[in-house]
Order: sequence, then structure tokens, then C-alpha cells
Amino acid sequence: MKIAVLGLGAMGSRMARRLLATGEHEITAWNRAADATRPLVEAGATAAPTPAAAAEQCDLVLAMLRDDDAGRSVWLDPDTGALTTMAAGAAAVDCSTVTPAFSAELAARCTHRGVDFLDAPVLGSRPQADAGALIFLVGGQPAVARRVEPVLRQLGGAVHHMGQAGTGARMKLLANSLFAVQVAAVAELLGAVDGTDLDASRVVEVLTATPVASPAAATAATAMLGPTFPAAFPVELVAKDLRYAVADAAARDRPVPLTGTAAATFQQALDRGYGGDNITGVVQLFWPDARAG
Repeated sequence: MKIAVLGLGAMGSRMARRLLATGEHEITAWNRAADATRPLVEAGATAAPTPAAAAEQCDLVLAMLRDDDAGRSVWLDPDTGALTTMAAGAAAVDCSTVTPAFSAELAARCTHRGVDFLDAPVLGSRPQADAGALIFLVGGQPAVARRVEPVLRQLGGAVHHMGQAGTGARMKLLANSLFAVQVAAVAELLGAVDGTDLDASRVVEVLTATPVASPAAATAATAMLGPTFPAAFPVELVAKDLRYAVADAAARDRPVPLTGTAAATFQQALDRGYGGDNITGVVQLFWPDARAG
């Protein structure tokens, strides 16, 4: 299959490399910073100068981009956008974390051109991408999802079809909101321990051994004890995702006070200069000595 991969950041580059490693596909790669394509070209991919050039004559175009603005530029730019050269019957698969509204817009534009569309954001980070263990949350027509699923299965261990276009994007925002709320709560608890006669490491040890701590919360709590917070899911992207989640709920007049509080918390962490730290770096708002371990 001829596949274009648009966006070669931490996730997109790993996904492209796994598809190349199968030996089953011809991969064309594009990235805004062209240097990022070099390792993939050395591994057998072809580099393209624009998304439009990458997408031309491809059966499937897969994008992993930062946000709505990047998606609109890469897919829809009238001069260089991927959709301008995609053939009728090809599949556009957006794996980015974007708003359901943008997914719906992109789906409509694809339909107008006769291109099949799936929103298929992923759960998982760099280790899961390396291992081919991502979880795909898919929105779009069932027949298209079935056709594309064999490729997604080469990248992930699970593919969940959620419904019509946009439902994958909405499910991803719900999942990230649940994760972020838990991480913020754990950070707050560690801050509350500071200055008491409880040892933070012992608190984490006991909490993570109890049924009240989810696996995600347990992993986050342990990571917060370390002196650094190397980014797998950086605070700046957490803040963006939570803004999207709050806006999506507000557009439907649904109250999400816990998500809203988490959004404000991660925005504060971003404003304090922690945007490049992992999500667990939010603990620095509550526990000033966190970097000292």
C-alpha cells in the first residue's frame, strides 16, 4: 500500500518507522522541518516537499499533528494541503488530538472530494508507539474503518470504533481529561503532604498499593518523586487538550467543573514555565521542592 505520513514528531516518526519495518508499504514522509525526514529516508522512505506532494497517488494518508491549526494547514491549505491531491477513494486518517468540530469539518471536506475519512487519535506515548501497542479511537464510516484497520493494527494493539466522524476525537479528549484530572489530584495530594510528619515516598508507596489508585495515578505518583520530568506527554499539550475538552463541553452546554479545574491547573503550570515538562511536572505547582526529589 502507498501511505503518506504527515508530521514526524515524537509519535509520527515512530509510526512511520513501524510501517516501513513491515516491508508491506511504500512510505512517503513530510514534516514541516525537513531534517526530520532524513532518518526515514535512510530507512527506505521517500521525502516530499509539501503535504500535497506526499499525498499524491497514495492509498492512505495518515497525519499526526499538533492541533487544529496545524491540521487545517496540512490538510486544507489550498496550495499545499494534502487533500488537494488525494484521489477519490483514498483514505485520510487523522491521528492528531484535535477538536470534534475540526474533525467534522475535515470529514465534510473529504466527502466533498470523494475521499474517505477517519479520525483516529491514539492513546499511548513513545514506548507504546515503539512497541506497536497504541490504542486507536476511531470515528467514521464502519466500512472505511474495516478497510484501514489492518494498517492500524500494525501500529497498535487495539482499535475501538466509536461511531461517526468526530467521535474518535471526542473520546480522546474524554480519556485525556480523565488522565489529567487524576494526575492533578495526585500532585495536589503530594503538595498537601509537604510540611507534615508523613514521608512523601512512603505515602506514594502505600497509596499505590491500595485499590483507590488507578494504574495511571500510581505511575504518575511514582514519577513525581523523581528530580526531573522528561516529557512523554508535555504539559503544554495537556493544557491544549483540556482547553479543547472544556470548549467542546461548553458548546453542548454540558458542565465539566473537574475538567475545567484541571485545565486551569495545567494552564498555570504552562504559565509558570513548565510547558516542556512531562504531565507529572505539574507537581511543581504544589510541591516546590519536587525537583530535589
